[in-house]
Amino acid sequence: MGVLSGRFKEVLMLLFIVFVHEMGHVWMARRFNWDVIKIELLPFGGAAVLEPKGIRPAREEAWIVCWGPLQHTWMMGLSYFLLHTTDVWMVQDHQLFISHNMAILLFNLIPIHPLDGGRLVHLLYSAFLPYKLAMRATRLTSLILLFIGFFVVLIFMLKLNLIMIFSFLILTLILDYRQRNYRFIRFLMAKLDDQTSTKRSNLYVEKETTLRVVSEKIRKNHLHTVVLVENHVRTTYSLAAVLDVYFQKGAHVTIDELNKR
Repeated sequence: MGVLSGRFKEVLMLLFIVFVHEMGHVWMARRFNWDVIKIELLPFGGAAVLEPKGIRPAREEAWIVCWGPLQHTWMMGLSYFLLHTTDVWMVQDHQLFISHNMAILLFNLIPIHPLDGGRLVHLLYSAFLPYKLAMRATRLTSLILLFIGFFVVLIFMLKLNLIMIFSFLILTLILDYRQRNYRFIRFLMAKLDDQTSTKRSNLYVEKETTLRVVSEKIRKNHLHTVVLVENHVRTTYSLAAVLDVYFQKGAHVTIDELNKR
């Protein structure tokens, strides 16, 4: 629509800003040896689909998430430089470029999944909560903020582009909810060969505890040992051994049944 209405320069400007933002994520991901699956570009944002290759330190993901928004700082600085050193970059270009940069930057920092702000919120939750509970808390936070934002847009602003963006985010959140079990299973499979986590912690269980309950206690960057204390006797299991039974026999198996194997 921007091209048809004679706003070709503005469309190019938006696509350039989004491209540089996403390439910031990609560049940092490559530095940490993550796989880059694809990059999607839209006028109101983009998405770099990355594969972390198993469990990776939270600091890596935090750097990757933050490196996209940080690109806006040098882009805005470049605009100021071009404005004062060339005759090509006019005041109108500069003002438009700065406003688009600020809009995309602030929009991406909204704590709604899958925006950068939402990913940072998920990392924060993961630092204190088990992975499955962190996923649930992130979805709930995103849902509350989405409906608040959607309500504000409908009642006070009523702009079609904002309505489309919030509708897209709601759809993305619905799809993420439908894929929650798949994401959790992928996380558990990655924990079978977790070679980067350094924090050690115990998961205390009873003999009637099912492996489903154990799996829901697992935290992202922790090396867990499953501990059963009964009649002053302490029995320990490696998390890899527990997850191996989880995948072979099912989540309904109890800790007591592990002793009978």
